[in-house]
Amino acid sequence: MPQTHRTTPIAIAVAGLLGAGGVALAAAAAHVAAGDAVRAAAEIAMVHAAASIAIVAYASHSRSPAAWRGIAAAMLLGAGLFSTTVGLGALADLRPLPMLAPIGGSLTIIAWIGVAIAGVIEAISPGTR
Repeated sequence: MPQTHRTTPIAIAVAGLLGAGGVALAAAAAHVAAGDAVRAAAEIAMVHAAASIAIVAYASHSRSPAAWRGIAAAMLLGAGLFSTTVGLGALADLRPLPMLAPIGGSLTIIAWIGVAIAGVIEAISPGTR
């Protein structure tokens, strides 16, 4: 069994919280007249929670596990900032730091670009792993 890096269970726990938050946002969107913003926040949270778990799982089998864990962390942070900010704004009219949504969205996009770059690097790098 491959050695688990210390951040792996933490990332999985954070992904679990993000996924749970996404389900809660989806339920709120279905039962509260909050509209498309809450549905979008729910989808972002759930999709990125699952993607982060997959990335963390892949990290232990990759040539650069630290890079993959960093990508997962950026994805979790970005999706968390986006979903939380949009959800609080739409459901509670609470917008103390409205710029966190675009920062979170941008960080999530950067994480996906990181996935693409790291994937290409893994494909073209010599090695037996």
